[in-house]
Amino acid sequence: MENKICQHEEYEIISAMPEAKIIRCRECRLVLALKENGAKPDEIYQNFYAQENASRFNFWMEFIIKTFRFWRAVKIAWLKPKAKSILDIGSGRGWMLYFLQKYFKFKTAAGTQISQAAYEFSREKLKLEIYNQDLLSIDWNKNFDLITLWHVLEHVKSPEAYLHKIQELLKKDGLLVIEVPNYNSWTSVLTKKYWLALDLKHHLTFFTPATLTQLLQKYNFKVKSIGTFSLEYSAFTSTQSLVNLITRMDNYFFEWLQKGGFNLKIMAHLVLFSILFPICLIINLILYFSCKGEVINIVAQKNDG
Repeated sequence: MENKICQHEEYEIISAMPEAKIIRCRECRLVLALKENGAKPDEIYQNFYAQENASRFNFWMEFIIKTFRFWRAVKIAWLKPKAKSILDIGSGRGWMLYFLQKYFKFKTAAGTQISQAAYEFSREKLKLEIYNQDLLSIDWNKNFDLITLWHVLEHVKSPEAYLHKIQELLKKDGLLVIEVPNYNSWTSVLTKKYWLALDLKHHLTFFTPATLTQLLQKYNFKVKSIGTFSLEYSAFTSTQSLVNLITRMDNYFFEWLQKGGFNLKIMAHLVLFSILFPICLIINLILYFSCKGEVINIVAQKNDG
């Protein structure tokens, strides 16, 4: 069937929305967004970052994001202390790679980024080894200790082709780190079309812990750890989703963080956020070891056996 991401033919329609039909494969259980006009990531992500400085938010939000990227680098260095090479697929502006080189002495810190603005920032400002191409179109002549995809796999047209390529690019016993939204999360189930991470403009595939684990095993990866909590994403995703449901408005506060401005409507959203955010943080912490948190973060090892 045209635009299907997995190769199976039997599926069920979960819901139909103006942007796409949400379908579930009856065999592998992957949930897919079937778009009438197809997916064109190269066009969509050219305007994902501001052209002049590759930013997405105001100064304070950018500072917070940069702090999260530093702690992401700390996590990577802790996962594999002797690692000296990493490939970050969909590397954003490259801050995690920059911190790994500067503070953790990674000899190779490479990334891929199809947004021209973010690519130029990474290359020119941070002096990183970044490729302005899709992973599958690059002729690689090296292997890596670590490969990471932070909220990337849900965006790509061929997630299975990506995992096959990653298996080839990892060194023996190399680690793969993936973080994606959790389609099985408590607010996905509760808020349905108002779930922040549904994002049908950008997302093509939706994973649960079970389907992502199954997919990794298919491509000879051994899952070493799995969790469903992110300090960066979990509480915010839950809160914005609940506010969407209450106000029947899609992501108004999130878009305000990007565009700024002031009006009475945003004041109402700020009040709701201030009430719901701490509650959502507590709920997500309680759900830490369940399958119901907002994200899936998986660490998997290349299995050569």
